[in-house]
Amino acid sequence: MAETPKTDFLSPLLSEAGARAREAIKRRKPFDFLTIPATELADYESAGWSIDKRLTHKIRLRRPKNFDERLENRFWMLLYKLGYPELSQGRSFQILVQRKGAGPLRKQVDVFAKDDETIIVAECKACDKVGKRSLQKDLEEFANLKGPISQSVLNHYGVGFKPKIIWIFVTENIIWSDPDRQRAAGQNIRTITERELRYYAQIAEHLGKAARYQFLAEFLRDQEIPELKKMTVPAIRGKLAGRKFYSFVSRPRDLLKISFVNHRSLNDPEGAPTYQRLVSKSRIRDIGKFIRAGGYFPNNILVNFTRNVRFDQISRDEAADITFGTLYLPNKFRSAWIIDGQHRLYGFSHIEDAYLDQNIIVVAFEKLGKTEEAQLFVTINHEQKSVPKHLLDDLEGELKWGSDIPSERVGAIASRLINYLNTDVGYPFYGRVTQQGIPSTNKTCLTIPALKDALRRSGLLGKPVLNNSNYELGPFCGKTDAETLDKARSGLSAYFEHIRDANLAQWEIGRAGFLCTNVSVQGYVMLLASLVKYWEVNSATTARDMSAEEVISDLEEYLEPIVDFLKNASDEKMESTFKVPFGSGGPPEYYFRLCKIIKNRIADFEPEGMESWEAEQSQENISAADRKIKEIVISVQHHLFRVLRGVYGEEKDAYWHKGISDKTMKADAYKRSLDADDDSRLPLENYLDVIDYKKIIESKANWPYFKPLFDIPEPGEKGFAKNVKWLDRLNELRRIAAHPSKERSYKLEDFEYIDYVYDQLQQKLKDAEGEALADERSESNDAE
Repeated sequence: MAETPKTDFLSPLLSEAGARAREAIKRRKPFDFLTIPATELADYESAGWSIDKRLTHKIRLRRPKNFDERLENRFWMLLYKLGYPELSQGRSFQILVQRKGAGPLRKQVDVFAKDDETIIVAECKACDKVGKRSLQKDLEEFANLKGPISQSVLNHYGVGFKPKIIWIFVTENIIWSDPDRQRAAGQNIRTITERELRYYAQIAEHLGKAARYQFLAEFLRDQEIPELKKMTVPAIRGKLAGRKFYSFVSRPRDLLKISFVNHRSLNDPEGAPTYQRLVSKSRIRDIGKFIRAGGYFPNNILVNFTRNVRFDQISRDEAADITFGTLYLPNKFRSAWIIDGQHRLYGFSHIEDAYLDQNIIVVAFEKLGKTEEAQLFVTINHEQKSVPKHLLDDLEGELKWGSDIPSERVGAIASRLINYLNTDVGYPFYGRVTQQGIPSTNKTCLTIPALKDALRRSGLLGKPVLNNSNYELGPFCGKTDAETLDKARSGLSAYFEHIRDANLAQWEIGRAGFLCTNVSVQGYVMLLASLVKYWEVNSATTARDMSAEEVISDLEEYLEPIVDFLKNASDEKMESTFKVPFGSGGPPEYYFRLCKIIKNRIADFEPEGMESWEAEQSQENISAADRKIKEIVISVQHHLFRVLRGVYGEEKDAYWHKGISDKTMKADAYKRSLDADDDSRLPLENYLDVIDYKKIIESKANWPYFKPLFDIPEPGEKGFAKNVKWLDRLNELRRIAAHPSKERSYKLEDFEYIDYVYDQLQQKLKDAEGEALADERSESNDAE
């Protein structure tokens, strides 16, 4: 058989920088474009095209690319940003494979990439919506072609090229079954879901070509890097707190290839602690400029060798307990974990190749435990005040796991639980929790601190009692913390599936709606805890004795009013019902509004705090409070100026000029009076506010006259020389009456306070009137 031309094995390929750049421009665009005569518009519109721009004689149309093509383009763009010098072109790239006992076959491959050491062969599978899909047939076909494709690669590039071939299945909106994952792993086919793709795209955006090492470290773990074989550096070996370390000088070019950072945004599949943040693009850029300007770093990059390394001793200093010798750098991918210094190392990624041969100082530990790595990272960075609370909250699941301190134990379970929920493909919280270093979106908007706070307060995972000395088990607690984690994961996923599916549109828009936000999710977690308590009382059952699925199944009848409401609620109805104040009061308010929906159908559902909340919503109570505040303000003004008139007189408005010493107050009142028409203008005292009344009352000259009327101590207090703080609070409460809204409303304690002040003031006014009447009678008797 005649030899097939070399160029026919893999085609079409892009190996020139300009051609790759032009292909990238096409693939970046989410639309296909087409220019047609205006007369043909109707035919194209029926095929899904829409007008992009009207030209002089023609029309330019656009149509969204289908989801399969969009996924292929996103993965191709990732490899382009990673700096692969050879990439497949278009959607018609084919590999000519030769099979025994059969003729040659041209196999279409979605994405192909090649550099000096590796080959990427990728199949991309996507669905329009999240759902389960069997990939058995696709995986088997892909696996059967691995051998023939490998041979075609050798035929194309020559037998001298011995690359590491990475076989990848890239998927979007596909829930992988366990059997399919096992099939892929058994055939050494790696998987990338939309979550991992987003992560890799983010680090590629920040690191550029240097991100390729991070990418390859993930897929070529423990595989050798031929060019680093027997790479040696002079080094010092010693011990710090009993832990072996090496100090040496290396080149970024070599260290980048073996280094790996397990970021919080891509948890290690083996459950190892992942503590680093994604790099800051601006910081990387600044470090690059610093290096170009001749800058260098006198401080160490701190790493941990994941396996034992070879060290040949040359000499030893017994006094210092250090050894001088030759260190053989690890020559395998993912063998040096960066504990501290990722920005300094990756600062070399965006500058010229020549800078990669500069020296950098490295201190390397040998086989530190993962938890110890994370603790060392936090110690270094927390002292520099550079670790955000978000990251420390996230790390609690790693650093505090198994703690004997109840509050830390609950926090660790909650932290791990949130991370698991965020990675469960197809379930409500998949990809919804923000990760350090990756920008949030409307959809990815939930935060770890907010969700942890809700889980802590709910008691679902247990709670600390007796001043944090004891751990009280919660409804989702198992025999071990791992069992608690598993049960809570299943329970919360099943519970929120009911919520999500009842109004998928609201759930999908995230923070633009009122169903999948920090506030709403906290409210629903609180509701779940109350529903469990109500169900346990009514069924004489204990949630800890049942599986999570059984618990949620039994709760469905109590949750039904919520589900029915959500199914029928428009966006406007959701907003009017669940738009709550910002801040700490938002989640409890959201929660009680949920409780009210249930109570409307289940009358005896009244969790703790419900009675007080309902009292705050009572229109009768609100109307009474509004009326009493109005009466208090009128009484204060009336009696204040009645006293001033009695003391200073009305001639030439002496009560105004002598009774009020604050000139600014009087000037402001005069200015406000000018806003009224001449015919409707009132005496100047009507243009003062409650705070002005307070200043007049408590002034040194006036206080002796007003003390009998307005000296009202705070409830439960003995009081001071002057007790007029109630006027400050009255001024705040008056704003609720003047500008009522769902975001500004009375609390139960407000009603009680208003009643207290009202009763106190009425009694004092009554006493004062009685004394005045007695004085009048006494004067009358004296006159007789």
